[in-house]
Amino acid sequence: MTPSFKLTRLASALLLASAATSIHAAQADTNEGDARAVGALDTVFVTASSVATDVRDAPASVNVITREELDKKPVSSIAEVLGTLPGVTGGYSATGAGSKVAFRGMPDKYTLILIDGKRVGSSSLLGHRSDTIPQDLNWLSTESIERIEVVRGAMSTLYGSEAMGGVINIITRKIAPVWGGSLTTSLKKPDSGSSGDTFQNGFSISGPLTDKLGLRLGGSYNKRDSDTAVNGSTGSKDRSVNARLAWQLAADHSLTFDALSSQERALPFPDEANRPADATSELFGSLKMTHQSFGLGYEGKFGEARTKLDLYVNTYKNEAGADSPLDGAKSKESVADFKVDLPVTLGVDQWLTAGIQYKREEVSNPSNIGNIASFISPDSGQVLAAEKDPEGWAWSAFLEDQIFLRDNLTLTLGARGDKTDGYDFQVSPRAYMVYHPADAWTIRGGVSKGFRAPNLKERSLTSGTTSMGMGCTSLRPFGYTGGTCFMVGNPDLEPEVSTNYELGVAYDQAGYQASVTYFQSSIKNMIQNGFLGNINGVWYTQQYNIEKGETAGLEGSFGVPLSRDLQLTGNTTYMIESKNKTTGERLNMVPEWTANATLNWKATEKLSTYVSAQYLGKQLYRAPDTAQNSFAEANTTFDVGVNYAANKNLTLRAGILNFTNNAVKTDDDYGDGDPRTFYVGLTARF
Repeated sequence: MTPSFKLTRLASALLLASAATSIHAAQADTNEGDARAVGALDTVFVTASSVATDVRDAPASVNVITREELDKKPVSSIAEVLGTLPGVTGGYSATGAGSKVAFRGMPDKYTLILIDGKRVGSSSLLGHRSDTIPQDLNWLSTESIERIEVVRGAMSTLYGSEAMGGVINIITRKIAPVWGGSLTTSLKKPDSGSSGDTFQNGFSISGPLTDKLGLRLGGSYNKRDSDTAVNGSTGSKDRSVNARLAWQLAADHSLTFDALSSQERALPFPDEANRPADATSELFGSLKMTHQSFGLGYEGKFGEARTKLDLYVNTYKNEAGADSPLDGAKSKESVADFKVDLPVTLGVDQWLTAGIQYKREEVSNPSNIGNIASFISPDSGQVLAAEKDPEGWAWSAFLEDQIFLRDNLTLTLGARGDKTDGYDFQVSPRAYMVYHPADAWTIRGGVSKGFRAPNLKERSLTSGTTSMGMGCTSLRPFGYTGGTCFMVGNPDLEPEVSTNYELGVAYDQAGYQASVTYFQSSIKNMIQNGFLGNINGVWYTQQYNIEKGETAGLEGSFGVPLSRDLQLTGNTTYMIESKNKTTGERLNMVPEWTANATLNWKATEKLSTYVSAQYLGKQLYRAPDTAQNSFAEANTTFDVGVNYAANKNLTLRAGILNFTNNAVKTDDDYGDGDPRTFYVGLTARF
């Protein structure tokens, strides 16, 4: 394969990746040569580099969750599927920290979530505690998803802050050349009278309005009944609707209009009156959280150069009820994103990309942002004015160059500069090499810098969250014996930064697959609560850049075709180290070992079955006020299911999740795994 042919494949991949904005008339413009090159691609991946590429050539450790995998069984949260990937933990509970996914031993706040390459914003600041707010993974109807691309490892060079641990990019379904769609419904019923049932419904429909205009609509309605167990989870009622309008202006120019409106509502426990008054808000974070997103996108080609412009707004609002201090909490994120890429030849063939981004954020939460009106500065002794509605901006520019040194050797170099309001200019470089010594073998590795800027609450001295437990731990050596303390922000914080390394080798031929990757990350300026003082009889902790972290481990995966219709796949992750280097403690919620395996059998043309196993090793879930750490014991769960294609328009499914009834047990904050659960469902296509 020559470098020039690699450029052809990249160009074709770009055409394929942008097909979501095209409709039937535009498809006729794809020439025969492009079609052949696109056909040569195994799987197009758009998240790991600035342009689309084959998964085997991606300059990062990547995974793709396909539409077929999402259709295999009902998915209450895509965290359930993400949690089965190498290097990923979490997704095993309905609420709490166990419901969130984290990459390579890093906390979930270092994972950036995108939809079609655009940030989804964050609802984490709109609850009493950010750790009890659900991760922003499920605002989009699952039925509207084509695939989910996952990058493990720092991607700050392309995406800036928050991408220090990895990126989840949810890719939506393309607009079809003829009208059609699908409808999926399912029921999950736990084998326990104390756990709530789950009902799920979703649809997607798309097609052309004219020869230049296409439309896609999607939506969902999901309801989970509340548990009746003392330490159970609140129920939820979620609604979502999304739309995309695509307009083919000319052969190489298109506009897209996107809209998304979703609502997550917590349902009270049946015996709410007999529970603590704040049970619902502490477990779920709100009674009703609303998310809306609106965007305008343009893609165009000028000669060899391809351009892409995205303008979008994300808003979140917490409507917790008039009796709650959280009621009316809201945030807004406005983003302008532009990039241009083109092939160049400077000694060797290259693909060069440059981009700029501007982002503005606003947040208001009277319960814990600007809520300390009479706070006295420990430095000046002056009473500080409360900063009730903080806002901030950030701009950035990046440059990436994919250099095709040989037909089987690609070097990716990149750097991004970020200027965040109130902080110094931050540079995040990356170098990554992919080498194919033979057609079946791939060796990849690289080094990168990552960073995360403090959010608007963390940098505010008059913003504080109350605690009577772990948040007050650092005060004990100074005389604190119990009661309420305040955890306040710090305007002098510096961004958290990391240096990341990885090296991996993979084999893929005739259905046989195997890979192993070593990764290591060193984190500086980790933000943690530390002693501030007792001011006017009130105990305070403050957030400081006082800690360092180190994570290192091995990821392995395999795939074996046992026969034409029987395939075994699996992966494992071993954490060599996951440690807070300042305190010597293990990082929370990081098991030493995780493993997943699935046996898929296509019994007939219409009938397919699977059996899967998931092992979650022993993990620290709390470091309380005492010297004793608490651990969730290791456990293994098994799922089994069957899918039957009655005809080309109807698929039926049924199965048992956790059929051995062995679930993770922690406590209220972290969430327990689900008990044995039976499910049935169907998908109708039209």
